[in-house]
Amino acid sequence: MAETDKFTEDILKTAREKAESIIRDAQTETQHASDEAKISITREAEAIVRNAHADADAVKRRQISEARHRTKLREQQEKDKIVEEVLGQVRKRTSELAADEARYIPMLTHLIESGVKELREKTAVIHVNKADLERMSSLTQRVGKSLGSVRVEWAKEPIQAMGGAIVSNVDGTIRIDNTLDQKFEALQPKLLIGARASLFSEMNPTRDPFE
Repeated sequence: MAETDKFTEDILKTAREKAESIIRDAQTETQHASDEAKISITREAEAIVRNAHADADAVKRRQISEARHRTKLREQQEKDKIVEEVLGQVRKRTSELAADEARYIPMLTHLIESGVKELREKTAVIHVNKADLERMSSLTQRVGKSLGSVRVEWAKEPIQAMGGAIVSNVDGTIRIDNTLDQKFEALQPKLLIGARASLFSEMNPTRDPFE
């Protein structure tokens, strides 16, 4: 009986030792797996945070860029508006010039005569607006003194123009546009450059509010 008990006890001891070894190994593996999982989770969490920061920075930069673009666009639109107002005033004064006969008639005479000379035809047809057509008699006396043998005819239909004249040959295939409108249009690019230079070149650059 004693031998049987000892044998049984030895078997149980061996089993307990083996079980304890298995448990220890399992705990070690569990701890190792847990540590690796923690490291992996930490790395993933750090990567998510980095990506989140990067995404946030990218969104911020994009928003700042878009806001800066809108600000510059709005500033440019305001500048364009001012320049257009200046051009509008220049056009208005050009139009008002035709009402000042003391200044306008000599100018109109010169525009007609220069157009006739440029045309180089034996007969020149003069096209003017309604107000100038009513001055035809006085204009005829003024025009022609320096034109030699060129015959001058006046078109019966008035043109739509602030002033000046269009000079054409008889069949209208050649036209010299010496209207005030054409002069204004031809000068407009130069006026734009001059207006921008005068209005904005000496202004301090607008401080960037996003810097």
